[in-house]
Amino acid sequence: MAIEQVNTKRPLAVVTGASSGIGYELAKVFAKNGFDLVVAAEDSGIEKTGKELQQLGAEVETVQIDLASDTGVDQLYTRIKSLGRPVDAAALNAGVGVSGAFAKNDLKPVRGQSVGL
Repeated sequence: MAIEQVNTKRPLAVVTGASSGIGYELAKVFAKNGFDLVVAAEDSGIEKTGKELQQLGAEVETVQIDLASDTGVDQLYTRIKSLGRPVDAAALNAGVGVSGAFAKNDLKPVRGQSVGL
């Protein structure tokens, strides 16, 4: 999906980690409030998310990338810049975590993962 490079009065929001959970819900709020979107996530579910957000009236650019790598960050930046529009809002929600009872979680699997900020 691609947003055409046009002069528009609709604001543009970037949401990472947007294929599910908090990122998805944030993207829906932006769409319902008149924003066009660039949504990014590592998994292929981001394409389905983009289609759902379009149903809310937003123009949506989907980007499937790994933001834990420098290459992924550069790719997202390049895609945003190619739109020729200012970014009016950003919800930087990409990350890693574990689910379940906090006191019982083994954090070793996520301690070794690095996310460049």
